[in-house]
Amino acid sequence: MSRSFPVIAIALFVAAAAVSAEAHALTAPAASSTIVSGSFAFAYSKSPAPQGEEVAAKVKEALKADPALNGAGESVTVTSAGGVVTLDGTVPTVQLRAKIGEAALKVEGVDKLVNKLKLPKN
Repeated sequence: MSRSFPVIAIALFVAAAAVSAEAHALTAPAASSTIVSGSFAFAYSKSPAPQGEEVAAKVKEALKADPALNGAGESVTVTSAGGVVTLDGTVPTVQLRAKIGEAALKVEGVDKLVNKLKLPKN
């Protein structure tokens, strides 16, 4: 047996452990996982985050209730999947587009926002 055998054995063990941990992070149920440089972390919450249609409904409700939007939120189409909320429709100003996006991001369950709101064509 050569002297390099223990080094090779340790390297194989570390590589196998890393692959196993990454595979576990990708398949672990009921947890939000983030993979960073081959490591993983789980984030557990006491109550499950709202999903899909529930998040979209909360965003729509928040847009209707926000007085700064002057009712412009009512004409916005809101869809949601996996914490990603998409806003679609037409708004009169760039400032209103930004305010609607900011209001949507404040809603619980919104992790990312895709703001497809457009300005009217002249």
